[in-house]
Amino acid sequence: MTIIETGIIFKEKSLCKVYFKSSKEILGEDERSFLTKTIGVLAKSDFGDKIHKFSMGANKILIKLKDLIVIDEDTKEKSHSPLIIYCIAGKKTDQNQVNKCMDETITQFLAQFSIIDFASKEPNKFSAFNEQLKKNFHEIASRPEDRFKSILF
Repeated sequence: MTIIETGIIFKEKSLCKVYFKSSKEILGEDERSFLTKTIGVLAKSDFGDKIHKFSMGANKILIKLKDLIVIDEDTKEKSHSPLIIYCIAGKKTDQNQVNKCMDETITQFLAQFSIIDFASKEPNKFSAFNEQLKKNFHEIASRPEDRFKSILF
């Protein structure tokens, strides 16, 4: 299994992300920006809370959405905005394991941060969660031979 990158997006803004492999070889900054916007557009479509995936070359992108109700500070109107967790993985990666990690991660993220935090203008507010992303995905991000070595040595 190969996990290349995972991250959390809200309103097309990347809140946190972790690179497990050299994804710069896979995606340049323009492509990554386009991907983030594309994921945001997909989330705005009427997909509900289902699991989504699509392929990109030798990799697949898995997406999970968590619908949040946001209240506009000025108008006090409620709107629905999805919190998105995505994972770029090799095509042979076990989707069930990735989905389990994504569910666990989004639950932890929502326990640590509130909708008020998402609306804040502090871009570094969520960087501390990058360590939790690494921890949650580390096991499936490692190659089998690396996991075997870590057990023995």
